[in-house]
Amino acid sequence: MPSTIARMGTPYASQIVNLRGGLNNAVNDEMVGSNELSEVVNFVPDTQDSGILIKRLGITQKSSQQSESITSVFDGYAGDYFTTKTTIRNLAGTAVDSSLTSKTDPDWARFDDDSLGKIDIFVNGAEERRSSDGTSWANVSNMPNAKFIVSYNRFLFVAGHDASKVRWSDPEDAETWDTDNEFVFDEDVTGMAVFRGGVYVFTEFGFHVIQGYGEKTMQIVGGSQEAGCTSHRSIVSSPYGLFWWSANGMMWSPDGVRVVNISRRKIPGTLNLLDSTQNSLVHGIYNPLIESVSMWVFNTDSTTQDRRIDYFPGEVGEDQMGSFWVHTGAGIQMGASGIILESGKPVWYVGSAGTSGYLYEQKGDTDDGTPIEGIMETRRETAELGMHTLKRTKQLTPQFILTGTTTATYGVYIDNDATLRKTWDITVNPIEGFVLDVDALGAGRLGAGSEGFDKSLYYNVRWRKIKHRISDTSAFRTRVRGIINEGTVLSA
Repeated sequence: MPSTIARMGTPYASQIVNLRGGLNNAVNDEMVGSNELSEVVNFVPDTQDSGILIKRLGITQKSSQQSESITSVFDGYAGDYFTTKTTIRNLAGTAVDSSLTSKTDPDWARFDDDSLGKIDIFVNGAEERRSSDGTSWANVSNMPNAKFIVSYNRFLFVAGHDASKVRWSDPEDAETWDTDNEFVFDEDVTGMAVFRGGVYVFTEFGFHVIQGYGEKTMQIVGGSQEAGCTSHRSIVSSPYGLFWWSANGMMWSPDGVRVVNISRRKIPGTLNLLDSTQNSLVHGIYNPLIESVSMWVFNTDSTTQDRRIDYFPGEVGEDQMGSFWVHTGAGIQMGASGIILESGKPVWYVGSAGTSGYLYEQKGDTDDGTPIEGIMETRRETAELGMHTLKRTKQLTPQFILTGTTTATYGVYIDNDATLRKTWDITVNPIEGFVLDVDALGAGRLGAGSEGFDKSLYYNVRWRKIKHRISDTSAFRTRVRGIINEGTVLSA
């Protein structure tokens, strides 16, 4: 039922001023929530400005060019690293260890060893390497040939050396491994993470939780058989809970007990485009600066990750489930991701999946010089007057905030149109602003960059349902605040 009584000549004003509910392709575009989008590519919520969306960050080269795909990024005690298939490198791209075999699934841990000191440990199922200075590397004596590793309390836990076994070291001793420090499960282990006081051991079908403070008092205290993990690099521990990639999409456990498939509820259309045969290569991070979880995934028949799915737990839609945002472009074709703490600030790094790529810092307006195309489409809305009420649009007002001079495209779908009825290419010139101690408008303005505009379009058209589209291919991070559609009722 419409929320407003419609009579001939009644003016209306439909305002879509909050689009932060994110993508919803689980329902048709008439059923999408009032603050959700039926399509969105390369936009995210601007966490610095309530109600505004902004084009995603681009990438900027950090390292020298590499000859192999990048397989991990790690923030260590002694240094910061990324790996290729055969090398461990510092962030500049210089090799610090070239002894690795060709592996694509490495894992890392920090560990405070009583005799070795604070060390960084790398494993990949073939090598176990350690360093206390970030440049000199040695084998870790006696360690099982592990694929997965975590540091928990005073112990190292490893798995993958034997499909279904988990072992742990002596306390504060990376090189002593008693044979009875072991649990054996009924399923193959696929990854591990430390979360809320326990070691979460993931399998093909779920997870088990290990807790303990003593070497001989470790216990299995719980678990779940609701959804397994396909990639250990997709396991993300965050203040909002534990996230991982499963055969059915992104899973979330807010408390380490309950399990929810959040992606299937909101973006099944996106999941249906993905190549499940590449699920073992999905990798993810939690970015504390914007409080989001990102997963790099494969499109069908793709040989590199060509989509990134972001989940913002704190961006609450109508169903209180957070918001999803999907990205494409050169900055998404990454084989590894990680957060590095630099001078107390978390910095987001990604590594190319190609064999002639770079380590990149996630920053800037473009993907290494290539403009990012941002697209968003709203629900097919009825201006709260009902889909049977005939209306006339007098004025459409897309609201942007832009940096620099740029061009954005605005378009509309009318009623059940599958193609745009009309589009407008709008060239935007920065507006002038006030500067402190200057009593006139001028080219300079307070704050960085030029901003502006609130552009009104006049479009004399009859409609019962209308859907809005905004796209932008400029080399700037366009911000979108919302859309206003004003007109009158013709008949109800």
